[in-house]
Amino acid sequence: MSVLTSPPAPRDAATPAPRAQGLLTRGRIGVLLWIAAMVVLPLVLRSELWLGIGILTLIVGVGALGMQVITGLAGQISLGHAFFMGIGAYSSAWLGADKGLPWWLWLPAAGLVAATAGALVAPVAVRIRGLYLAVATLALVFIGLYAWETWTSLSGGVNGRPAAPVLFGDQDLSLGIMAGDQVILDAFQAWWYFALAILLVVMLLTHNLKRSRLGRAFMAVRDKDVAAAVVGVPVTQTKTVAFVISSFFAGISGALLVSYMGYFTPSQWHLMLSVDFIAMIVIGGMGTVSGALLGALFVRAMPEVVNHASGFLPFVRKGTSTDGGITGPLLSGFLYGLVIVLILLFEPNGIRALLLRAWRRLPAPLGSSRERRKTS
Repeated sequence: MSVLTSPPAPRDAATPAPRAQGLLTRGRIGVLLWIAAMVVLPLVLRSELWLGIGILTLIVGVGALGMQVITGLAGQISLGHAFFMGIGAYSSAWLGADKGLPWWLWLPAAGLVAATAGALVAPVAVRIRGLYLAVATLALVFIGLYAWETWTSLSGGVNGRPAAPVLFGDQDLSLGIMAGDQVILDAFQAWWYFALAILLVVMLLTHNLKRSRLGRAFMAVRDKDVAAAVVGVPVTQTKTVAFVISSFFAGISGALLVSYMGYFTPSQWHLMLSVDFIAMIVIGGMGTVSGALLGALFVRAMPEVVNHASGFLPFVRKGTSTDGGITGPLLSGFLYGLVIVLILLFEPNGIRALLLRAWRRLPAPLGSSRERRKTS
């Protein structure tokens, strides 16, 4: 018998055979259900407040995925996320409002300008790690604040400036469907679907990045950069690419955020914004796409939920914190910190791990069980 037709080597009986997965797995069903809910929700939810919170969550989710790349995958603690979001915001305002470019030009350009800034910072930042890296990137936030306040021709100074042209304004967006039929979307609904489309693209890119060779290099550097270098991973280059990708996503998020808001000031790009993004991936789940989205939802929606619920709590006082007692914002800040502590102590993998544990208790999808019967 020739070498080309030789039979495969016998498999160890203790090693389980690879199990084929069906078309419908739990993960795919979960993603499809989430997308279906996101498509239907703005059509049934009529509250402008909650629609606005949902839009902000979708926009911030893009930035959270950028933080997930640099910290959750590559293991680099960066506090400069707000700086790169500011670069994306001012780039979009200059290109869109001052130069009159359409959104399909100024939006990706804002991400590219932020990515270029990340590429310029990365050669210095990647040579340090841990607490020193956090302090170095923290300096970017203060440099950015000073630059935005003094570069008045670009930023308008401390009083701020208008953003790029609002995409969907106050008028309804008419979409022609089939033969003359129309579906009318108001500004909130149009912004929802636009932000959702951008988020889905970034989610797909991040998911594929994590499963790629580059993503495995990120995680090798995160786990032990010395060991990664020994097995041939170019550590400095890998960290630089992580900075560039993270900065690109942050720039896109900043450009979308200010376009939705319509007006912004330099004080928006402060340190606590970067801290919020770190909290998002810690609360949601480090190193995962769904974890970044869950964390963004928690951080953005929790204050409003607490504010609405505080009206039914007898120990919560109305008015400002100067009146004494517990107020809605004070309770929100307390719960924010408490959840972070509880996550770190009892479930380091975040809210995603809790939901995944409950999801796995559901019956297996029919497609996957059928495939298991075929391969058994």
